[in-house]
Amino acid sequence: MARQAGRIGIPPLPGLVAAGLVILGVLLWMFVAKGFLALAGLGAFGPGILRELGWLRDQDEFQRQAAHRAGYHAYLIGGLATAVAVSALQSREGTLEDSSGWVMLILIVLWTTWLFSALLAYWGARKTASVVLNVFGAFWAVFVLASIIGTESQDVTVVNMLLASLMGSIVVVPFFVLARLAGRRPRGTGVALLAVAALFLLMFAPAWAARDFKLPNLLAVATLLIVPLVASGIALLREDPQSEGDGASPDVTG
Repeated sequence: MARQAGRIGIPPLPGLVAAGLVILGVLLWMFVAKGFLALAGLGAFGPGILRELGWLRDQDEFQRQAAHRAGYHAYLIGGLATAVAVSALQSREGTLEDSSGWVMLILIVLWTTWLFSALLAYWGARKTASVVLNVFGAFWAVFVLASIIGTESQDVTVVNMLLASLMGSIVVVPFFVLARLAGRRPRGTGVALLAVAALFLLMFAPAWAARDFKLPNLLAVATLLIVPLVASGIALLREDPQSEGDGASPDVTG
């Protein structure tokens, strides 16, 4: 049962540090050097290791139970994904030519499964969906801004920049709007999230095929881009319709 309260608190310092390391590691991995992925791994798995060793005591019993249950879910889903991938490769006498891609895919499956299971257990569907949508909006805003800044200076005009900003707003703003609606209209927001996930498939699947993405890279992108929206959408659709419009916000202070 997710905790419910009337206000949203600030996560504890270890959680903020861990999230900062994950975000910083991913950005450095994308734009600087691939070796910085280890920094994201430190943020994702380091706090849990410290808690199990008894060196970090920042969680209450409710949080510990949610984290342990999420760990079991990650074990089940990650183990199944690994078995299916290895079975498919061996049945076709395939080889792990892109071994780093397959390892990356398994890591993403493990971490996203644990993360969503823990968030849904502790925050509930509404707050989890709100956070997911805000994160999506923020990341899309970063990519839109980077694409505008990265345009060759001789091709940039005021009109082009305005058009690029307008198109970027069309992509980014709906995520923040839906994040606000998730608490008051969970079922409607859930339907919208599933529609957005389907739209992503329609928009990006042909582009991925044309660029000849390797299978593990394709599955990893799909996991990061579509699974959070689908998981949040399904969770919102399971919310009690009688509670729509109450705007209750889960407590994340622990």
